[in-house]
Amino acid sequence: MTTQSPSRSPLYLCISLLAVVAYVLLIEWVWGWQAIISQWSNWSVLSTLIALVLMFFTYALRAYRIRDYFRQYPKVNFSESCRITLMHNLANNLLPMRTGEASFPLMMRSSFDLSLSMTTGTLVFFRTLDLQVLIALGSLAWVYQLQSSLLWWLAWIAFAISPILLLPCRVFIETYLIKALPIKIAELAKKILSGTPENYTALLRTLLITWLNWSIKIIVFAWILISFADLELVQAITGAMGGELSSVLPLHAPAGIGTYEAGVVAGAALTGSNIDSSVAAAINLHILIILGTLLGGLIAPFIGPRGIVEQEE
Repeated sequence: MTTQSPSRSPLYLCISLLAVVAYVLLIEWVWGWQAIISQWSNWSVLSTLIALVLMFFTYALRAYRIRDYFRQYPKVNFSESCRITLMHNLANNLLPMRTGEASFPLMMRSSFDLSLSMTTGTLVFFRTLDLQVLIALGSLAWVYQLQSSLLWWLAWIAFAISPILLLPCRVFIETYLIKALPIKIAELAKKILSGTPENYTALLRTLLITWLNWSIKIIVFAWILISFADLELVQAITGAMGGELSSVLPLHAPAGIGTYEAGVVAGAALTGSNIDSSVAAAINLHILIILGTLLGGLIAPFIGPRGIVEQEE
């Protein structure tokens, strides 16, 4: 028997292609491609390829985080995790208000037969680590820029290692809070908590992968910003952090149009960048990010244990 998942159907490919066309038209309408392309004189095709390869490496790290976290489940494999990561990334970037997040537990159930409630708990855990690491990296650049005192550095270290408190928090919730809830709500809460780490090994492994992923991602984005604007390294790092924070927070426009650029400009301005130059750099960085996202969406249907079409006996 031949089956075909919705994510691998011709309709999905058409939607991905329409998203590419829509973004091209939107750029022309808002900024004009001629003005944007003229700013690429110091950027080469090779640089674009390198940037995209590094972006896809971070996608692979996110997929490995899924595979590693669910390593006790034999069905969870790396290739399918890559497909889920690319599709989840596409949904998050193109849909407003973080509505794309709902695709993660749905795809985890479809691909690996894992419960929606458990994988929702895992998604909350992943996003909590993402936000914490992102803030830690941004505050590190800020603390370094200000040449802060020992007290500030100790405060930063305390915040950086704060995820170790997640396990005691889980125990507290299970022991005290859940018992006070109605039975049905308590059962749902237990299922959601089952998606969070039960031991420090799982927690620390996931935290390490998260740090590696975000460190590479921010360095790559900072390099792109520096290539398009006269920014110092710290300014580029805080700009990249601002853009990513704008995409992690609940409120952002479809594809992050406008909100991502505002986040980059605001982040770079905190460390003294010129607003005009950082605006142009933010637009070009966002173009590269959307390009990587859309390419990932086009590639995703062809990734998996058996390609586009799965065979079932």
